[in-house]
Amino acid sequence: MNQNREERLASLVLILGALAYLVGAFLIPMPTLKQQLGPDGFPKAIGLGLLVLSAIYAYQQFRGGVKDDEKRAAIIGAEGKIEGKADLRTMGFMLAVMLGYAFLFERLGYAISTFLAFMAGVLYLDRRHLVRDGVIAIIASFVLYYIFSVFLRVQLPAGPLSYLGF
Repeated sequence: MNQNREERLASLVLILGALAYLVGAFLIPMPTLKQQLGPDGFPKAIGLGLLVLSAIYAYQQFRGGVKDDEKRAAIIGAEGKIEGKADLRTMGFMLAVMLGYAFLFERLGYAISTFLAFMAGVLYLDRRHLVRDGVIAIIASFVLYYIFSVFLRVQLPAGPLSYLGF
């Protein structure tokens, strides 16, 4: 019963957070130049997605919760973590990784800092699939950097890659 109450409260907090994010997205000022898609397009889409997913989660929790937690945890390999308490050391390490990412973002650029942050998290959390996770890290950092730079014309920090012409 206590677990269900916590899940319901968490779902309501997620809805409030999504609403706050969406309000913030609507407060982004429009540029003076006319554009088909302004700087608020993506934040509005993300806020709407957050709100929809939070509402689905709240509906599931108030309807009676999800009964198959153990079965779902076994599918993703987290059966040992379903009833465990939060690991403060892991949370602290991931917070340090995110702070390091924010610090290195301008200095090393998007691609390199994203790759390093992803791999630091992978090495700390799960070392069983290093090759697969390394490929995902390369795609998530370098390919996304290329897509944003070339196709979307969004200037992300290049860092040392600027010397290579990126």
